[in-house]
Amino acid sequence: MKEKANYWLAFIFLAALTVRLVLAFSTPAFTYDSYFNLRQVDYISNNGFPQFHDELSYSGRDLRFLPLFHYFTALFDLITPDQFIPPEIIAKIIPNLLIASLVIIVYHISDKMTGSKTASLFSAGIAAFLPTLYETNSFTVEALFIPLIFLITFCFINLKEKNFVYYYIIAFLAACLTSSATFLIIVGFGIYLLLSAIEGKKLQKAEVEIILFSLFFYVWTQFLFFKEVLASEGMSFIWQNIPQQIMRWYFPQPSLLDTMLSVSIIPFLAGIYVVGRSLFKLKNTKEFLYISLVISTTILTWLRLVQFKLSITFFSIILAIFFASFYKEMVDFFKRTRIKSWKIGLPAITIILLAATMIFPALTTAKEQSMPSMDAIQAFRWFGETIPQKTTTLVQFEEGNALSYYAGKRNVMDDHFSLQKDAEQRILDISTMYITTFQTEALGLFDKYRVGYIILTPKAKSRFSVDNFHYITQECFEPIYNQEVKIYRVRCTLKEA
Repeated sequence: MKEKANYWLAFIFLAALTVRLVLAFSTPAFTYDSYFNLRQVDYISNNGFPQFHDELSYSGRDLRFLPLFHYFTALFDLITPDQFIPPEIIAKIIPNLLIASLVIIVYHISDKMTGSKTASLFSAGIAAFLPTLYETNSFTVEALFIPLIFLITFCFINLKEKNFVYYYIIAFLAACLTSSATFLIIVGFGIYLLLSAIEGKKLQKAEVEIILFSLFFYVWTQFLFFKEVLASEGMSFIWQNIPQQIMRWYFPQPSLLDTMLSVSIIPFLAGIYVVGRSLFKLKNTKEFLYISLVISTTILTWLRLVQFKLSITFFSIILAIFFASFYKEMVDFFKRTRIKSWKIGLPAITIILLAATMIFPALTTAKEQSMPSMDAIQAFRWFGETIPQKTTTLVQFEEGNALSYYAGKRNVMDDHFSLQKDAEQRILDISTMYITTFQTEALGLFDKYRVGYIILTPKAKSRFSVDNFHYITQECFEPIYNQEVKIYRVRCTLKEA
């Protein structure tokens, strides 16, 4: 049975990876939040260290971030010559390979919890096609961070096994150097300790030591990298200094239906059943940890301490793991009945229901990714090749890093807000520069940010409901690119010579 299960596991993994890569390569673009990471990988590949001062972002600013993901990807970039595998191809393959590895991790966690190979394969299949994971053109730290977090939990529930303490330490160190969201598991450990005390569960000595080690190491690494940010921003550091005007984009308040569709209905209902049942009889000590993580994720999301996109991904993977327990309970139930055809009927019905409720939402998620259009990418590339100087250019803040990546130009603003005290004002000023009807107001802001060129992309047209800038005149604005995307050179100024 074990060998047969391994074949099925390999099939699920390869199927997930194939689907993801086909979707990823169907368009050359990346999601908007990918371009910062692409620029960092390129910089590390050329210089050997992260770019903690970026002269293109906000027309020049300091940055603080955790660099392991960028080093990890840059390593593949260095060992594969550009003429054989271009960096953008690597940036499509590596994240999808990492996310597909969740299939294997979820399978082994589920198998450890239930001892059922069949149930664990269903959990792996759910993990392979969770809609929340199907941003296949995303090149972000979450691609490494999410598998690491669940690898950490797998090591934690196997601490009694040989060498798993060392595996845990390596995985936890890597997570701490990948994303500050590692505090999700720290809070989960805290709830795990609390529930253990309430239920009278005796903890292993190794568990307590590992939890204490994790807490102190996490605090140390975050202080090491972000002490300047903490000193500068205070409590705003927790919310990454996100401007109030766009806070709702990062911390939305979705309905229950939206959440169910993001997770997929069958895993959601099955997972909620297992969570509810387990809260009243916490006998499976391995489920104990994942119940704690569900509670910690829910609390932190409610407090707006973790972005909804990450929390729903975290939540959905845990529910995929819990599906194995749900399926095993169904098998045990049918064994007690006189229905003889359940061995064929139950797996078949489960596959049909899962496929019907998961595949279409996953494909829809991939289709609706927030990416620059091909027209915008072509315009940015043309702009970079035609205009040699690193002039400051107006684009939407989401497009800032894409502009800097393709054109090598300074942006007024991008989507990294830390250490930027005027981030909220820049959001307002960018909106004004797009929608104002007064040329003097626009020119005053262009002088303020030293803007030499302005770009109107399809995304900007949609966002601000405009077809062109209202203040364009032949005297002050020279059109240098006039297609679906419009680029103008600013020729006037309000400042006295």
